[in-house]
Amino acid sequence: MPRSDRAFARRAYRTVAPLARSLLKVVAALVILTMGRSTLADQYHVPTGSMWPTIAPGDRILVDKVAYGLRVPLVEGYLLERSGPRAGDVVLFADPRGGSTLLVKRVIALAGQTVMLRAGVLYVDGAAQPVEQLGDGTRVEHLGRVTHAAGEPDFAAFGPVVVPADHLFVMGDNRAASLDSRVMGAVPRELVRGRVLRVVYHHDAAGFDLSRALLSVD
Repeated sequence: MPRSDRAFARRAYRTVAPLARSLLKVVAALVILTMGRSTLADQYHVPTGSMWPTIAPGDRILVDKVAYGLRVPLVEGYLLERSGPRAGDVVLFADPRGGSTLLVKRVIALAGQTVMLRAGVLYVDGAAQPVEQLGDGTRVEHLGRVTHAAGEPDFAAFGPVVVPADHLFVMGDNRAASLDSRVMGAVPRELVRGRVLRVVYHHDAAGFDLSRALLSVD
């Protein structure tokens, strides 16, 4: 192949490849959406920024509804129960104060553990969960086995409180703008509806943002 043809082919590839990747993301997102509502998985719209930057307002998330067991339809409880949520999991759950609202937060601590915040730092069983600022300015929190992106810290003191039996203590990643277990209390285990797996796509008043399509939620 002449050198000019090879140069043209490289330029064409650099132009087409990003478009092809974006198209594949759109197709994959549409495939996930056509799964519809089921007992196995579902999609939910997130309207608030309490989980930013992990989940942004306008994200539609995919939830694994059998991550912790197979639920009995229309009943609070499990037909077949698997191991429960672990610290660091992002979960969908019913508001423990009542009503039909479903909320998304990160599991911070399990039953029997002690939680407190001091000067913007989270402590679980007396151990600080360190926050690190990366070179690009991104903040991450090391929460046990999970390292996740962190939003704005909340410097208000909280706790210590002990998580009751069969409950989870949950918080938003954007602590300064999250209504979570610090206000509504620990979440009963049976109210958990599933584990959040990924962002399917993002849509807000500005339109679709393909850069967030199929992002894994860690």
